[in-house]
Amino acid sequence: MDMKKASNLDDKMRFYQEMLIQMVNRVEEAIYQAQHAFRNHDVDLARKVMANDWFIDQLQDMVENDGVRMLISEAPYGHYMRHIIAGMKIVSSLERMGDHASHLAKMSTAQEYDLCVPFVERIGEMALLGATMTRKAVEAFMDVKAEKAIEVAAMDDKMDAMRDAINADLFAMQPTSSGEMERVLNLFYLTKEMERLGDHVTTICRWIVYMDKGERPRLNGSARYQL
Repeated sequence: MDMKKASNLDDKMRFYQEMLIQMVNRVEEAIYQAQHAFRNHDVDLARKVMANDWFIDQLQDMVENDGVRMLISEAPYGHYMRHIIAGMKIVSSLERMGDHASHLAKMSTAQEYDLCVPFVERIGEMALLGATMTRKAVEAFMDVKAEKAIEVAAMDDKMDAMRDAINADLFAMQPTSSGEMERVLNLFYLTKEMERLGDHVTTICRWIVYMDKGERPRLNGSARYQL
């Protein structure tokens, strides 16, 4: 690759990364706002989160289309190619995270959750952990540091533990009506959705390791990747 072509590709890669970062910022903001709307029954904020999901979807399309164009027209190699491929995979996880935030926001209108305040607060804490993991993952992405990505992925253990604790307490409840049963089931659903935030961040971290090291290892469970 000659110097001029490399310079043009560098410019395109900077724009590509800027779109990715913009998408991460929107997803992180959506998670923060969704948990606030859920905890406070803020319907107006919930509507804002759900409207924002459209922009997240559009950014995914832009990144994927731009990535395909670069792969076809620039014939990138080495770290350029890994960066483009990883970006196209990362936005898929980010789009799903935006969906989870939107689903949490939709529940903000359910005033009957006042009867389940402790669970609402705990699910909100799971969402905040997901937002923190998202921010740390983008920092690892910007630095292209496998070590940072591995540290972020390890935070998913805490997310899983929070899910297990909430689910255990939900199982212990004794609903006395169909309405209460429906609320408990919805809480189970939301707990699973928030746990998925951690799973998606772990997937993003795997692609960051791929960008840095050229391999996409397992980052959670008993057989963790060692640098």
